Amino acid sequence: MLDPRYVWIDGCFDFTHYGHAAAMLQARQTIAQSTAPSRLFAGVHSDAEIAHHKGAPPVMAEEERYMHVQHIRWVDEVVKDAPYVTQPAVLDHYACQYVVHGDDITLDAEGHDCYQEVKDLGRFKVVKRTCGVSTTELIQRMLDSQQPHAQPEPVDVPTLRRFAAARDGFSPWCWVFDGTPDRCLVEGGYPWELQAAIYVEDDFDLFHAGHIERLARVRDLTGAELLVVGVQEAPNAYMTLRERVLGVLSCDLVDAVIVEPVAGAAPWPRSFSLRDPALNGVFARLSSSVIAARVTAQRSRYAARNRAKGISS
Repeated sequence: MLDPRYVWIDGCFDFTHYGHAAAMLQARQTIAQSTAPSRLFAGVHSDAEIAHHKGAPPVMAEEERYMHVQHIRWVDEVVKDAPYVTQPAVLDHYACQYVVHGDDITLDAEGHDCYQEVKDLGRFKVVKRTCGVSTTELIQRMLDSQQPHAQPEPVDVPTLRRFAAARDGFSPWCWVFDGTPDRCLVEGGYPWELQAAIYVEDDFDLFHAGHIERLARVRDLTGAELLVVGVQEAPNAYMTLRERVLGVLSCDLVDAVIVEPVAGAAPWPRSFSLRDPALNGVFARLSSSVIAARVTAQRSRYAARNRAKGISS
């Protein structure tokens, strides 16, 4: 039996940037607040499916994307190797009455709307696509060495409050601070206790599975009740401060975020370096430079794909 409180969203989710997280948050918010059970399923396409339908492989490998999407706070279950063309039978299998997608059109290799069949069945819901961030734009920043890195933009409180939402997409959860923990921007959904927190910081450029794996290991190794993450300014980052903060804020391992932490200003009772070898795991090799090198190694292919989308140097 189909359940209107079981919702499906799918995509490539290459880089799994904050625009993707925003779509997942909005998908979660299509489910009204209630004590009744609800689930958000995220179908993630395989590398082979993406290469076939888009003409180029994703920058981030499928296992990296599966890992990242599983740690978006509003996602309950990742469905690996989801079909690129959304199938009603797959929705039926997971009891999902609806699929949610942004207000743009996604075409398959033959030029057909990937969602036409579910649209015809009345099982399609539209949410607002996030402007200003896209996989195409991030790739272009890496391709065009003459173009300045991403320009600064404000990290506004209303958007921070949205991304600080709990798993239900409505209730508050994460605290957000400006520089130090005595300058609150967004109040969280639990009592703030400095003594219960463990603190880590990094620039979190191209926030990826390697970062997430390390955050998870910090929690496991320390038994931390609260994980507080400082997002440093980084003049040479591929992502803006806003993009990095919102990416970190959407991660289910994070309980509070410090925007541009002031060095030495906070008396954290416990802290952990993300560079500690004890945190190394299967994604330890990942870094922003490694990811950028994947793009430049296939410069002609990614440049052609971007030109087809109207973006070039």
